Amino acid sequence: MKKHYALFLVLASIIAACSKSNDVAPDPGTQVAGTYEMTNIRYDSAGITLYNYPLPLTVGSESLSGTIVARRDSASVVYATYTIKQTGESDFTDAFGQLKIQGSAAPFDLYYQTTKVGTADGKNFTVDYSFTDGQGITYRQVFSGTKSQGN
Repeated sequence: MKKHYALFLVLASIIAACSKSNDVAPDPGTQVAGTYEMTNIRYDSAGITLYNYPLPLTVGSESLSGTIVARRDSASVVYATYTIKQTGESDFTDAFGQLKIQGSAAPFDLYYQTTKVGTADGKNFTVDYSFTDGQGITYRQVFSGTKSQGN
């Protein structure tokens, strides 16, 4: 009888261990990493919107689209790039660079060095940053995207 009771306890603990769900959320770097289809691109100069395009955009036979790729470098850092595709032009790829992810839960804030430049929640990714040139003119660029299926 003791043998059966011991076997029962061993089996019960194995079943309990296997049936427990893993409720631990992936780290922010893993949540944010992936490919995002660009949904909007905006560029302002001196407070005036020069363009603000919902993407993908097709006018006649011309199209404009883009992607943002966030590569996980660590639990709290992604390296982000973007590619703009326009009919009849070579793809244009550039880097946002290493972005530090701050926050304990989504949506996370994205920082370039000490400046907040965007947000990401694992489904949406936005970089919104401004810079001022030597003549004091402030420029603003905004890139937004939604994570592609399967990422």
